[in-house]
Amino acid sequence: MKTILLIIVILSLGCSPEYYVPNSQNIPIMQAKGQTNFGVAYNKSEYTNGFEIQTAHAISDHIALQFNGDWVKNGNGGYLSDSSDDYKATGRMLEIGAGYFNKVAPHFVFETYGLLCFGKLELKNYTNESGYDNFSAKFNRVGIQPSISYSRKYFSTSLSSRLVHLKYKDINGDDNATNYDVAYLKTNNAFWLFEPALTIRAGLENFKLQLQYVYSLNLTDSSFPQQKDIISLGLKINLNPSKATKTTQAKTSFKTSSDFGFLKPSK
Repeated sequence: MKTILLIIVILSLGCSPEYYVPNSQNIPIMQAKGQTNFGVAYNKSEYTNGFEIQTAHAISDHIALQFNGDWVKNGNGGYLSDSSDDYKATGRMLEIGAGYFNKVAPHFVFETYGLLCFGKLELKNYTNESGYDNFSAKFNRVGIQPSISYSRKYFSTSLSSRLVHLKYKDINGDDNATNYDVAYLKTNNAFWLFEPALTIRAGLENFKLQLQYVYSLNLTDSSFPQQKDIISLGLKINLNPSKATKTTQAKTSFKTSSDFGFLKPSK
């Protein structure tokens, strides 16, 4: 449930940190009360690798809840590619959401979710001058995520977008450090982001592979140091009790009429 997030940090080429990387978007394609969706995914940006869990559950015929988590760290590339322990950057987030879904046409489902996310980023950088420089910041993110999905038994595709307000707080670090700028993030600590995404799933009826691409556009400050996009690959499991119930009822009805056919008087 990439999202679930996000996240965050991490250093790019040169000596400037990047404070944000988007998480995957949880598009459960809900269609009925009782439906449950669970997913895990690996996500990658230019300088980060991450692991995500996503869950969702329909509590009525049109209302669903979701929960997402994301954990990222510096990846193989860019400023943090050193295999030693000189550089360590990590980010983590938890996201909750509630929203509305409706089947608007055969095979088409509209969903929109309100989302609230909390997270933290941490950076440890070893320098010959001062030893380890430590940096950390917490953040929250609130927004809305509408989507439209085309869903068939073995395939689905979704177009979605996420409009969010991102705000940093509890920003801590050495003011004299050369690899991050505490004063900059304290001054530039709130942003509006627009994040469109494309999701493709294929596989069995209730078990599918998922590929998703997310692009992040900073509407407040286009020069803010952040990752612009991520791509994720994962697995989605869908449990729909309503379909199972209908199938069981149909089999029971067929069996009953067959079993008692011998009671009909012969002609």
